[in-house]
Amino acid sequence: MRSVERALQVLSTLSERPSGFSLVDLARVTGIPMTTLHRLLGVLRSASLVAETATGLHTVGVGSVVLARAFLDGVDLRDIAKPEMAAVVEATGETCHLGVLASVHVVYLEKIDSPHPVRMHSTVGGTNPAVSTAIGRAILAHSSQAVLREVLEGSERLFGMPFDEQDIDAVLDDVRSSGYSTDLQDNELGICCVGAPVFDHTGRVIAGLSLSTPSSRFDSSRLDQVGALVAAAGERVSRALGWSGTQAEVG
Repeated sequence: MRSVERALQVLSTLSERPSGFSLVDLARVTGIPMTTLHRLLGVLRSASLVAETATGLHTVGVGSVVLARAFLDGVDLRDIAKPEMAAVVEATGETCHLGVLASVHVVYLEKIDSPHPVRMHSTVGGTNPAVSTAIGRAILAHSSQAVLREVLEGSERLFGMPFDEQDIDAVLDDVRSSGYSTDLQDNELGICCVGAPVFDHTGRVIAGLSLSTPSSRFDSSRLDQVGALVAAAGERVSRALGWSGTQAEVG
């Protein structure tokens, strides 16, 4: 078990510096004795989990890509998100959605209903305009300018909804600074929503979570508290997908 723990420590350390470590530096950072480290690296190299460069630096090997691909191929976004969505519903008593961006729409992939008899009417597979929904805004806030322009132009063509880019930019800036998005009856009269982004292992935004409640039950004084709760759920889903906490650069 000690050898396994040390091997995992070596791989974790190497992953933090893609350019590689010298044997001396790796021993210093990990605290593993040089002779033990040399033997561990030999075993890891034989499994292609570690590689050695022409300059003698040790890096993560191609075998790690095979393991990562196996993990990613087995990932189902809905299966990963559902426990976190259920936790949001349990904590708030309101409906929780999982959605993705599809052209100018948000498409709902999963939904867990509020236990209340009065709740938002929506269906898995249903759509809503991305620009006016909490999920759409959470996604667009972390998307490229090209994607945003495409959504705005498409929304104007399809829905006859002209948008002021400065107004939209201000909304999305608020999303980025607060960590959560809102749709306070902007999309549907009588419905308030709070959303947050979901990132994949590359740091790219791929989906969003939202809490939806009738405006009659919405308490604006608790907005930051609810926003933090939804954002935390989105972060846990992202972490389960392999997100490291850093967003990929977008143009």
